[in-house]
Amino acid sequence: MKESEKQALYQEAESSVVQYFKQKYELDVVITSKELLPEMAVSQIGLKGHVKDHEDQSFGISYDYKKKTTKNLVISPEIEEAIQAKGYDPYAK
Repeated sequence: MKESEKQALYQEAESSVVQYFKQKYELDVVITSKELLPEMAVSQIGLKGHVKDHEDQSFGISYDYKKKTTKNLVISPEIEEAIQAKGYDPYAK
């Protein structure tokens, strides 16, 4: 994969994850790292980040760039509390 293609996928993944948190939990998040997972195994980008102005409220999530979906959400206890305080269940499917 060319570097320009990789950067376009990173941009798409970051935008999608930011929208996911905004729409699902009413949270503004900052992406701190992105990693393209091995293409031969999966079509995913792993992202890490935190709630804006709350670095202790961290998360990890995968973005499937072929299916255009997010999955494998992992959250810190602090972000779990913030989500629940807004009346959401972070474990609901």
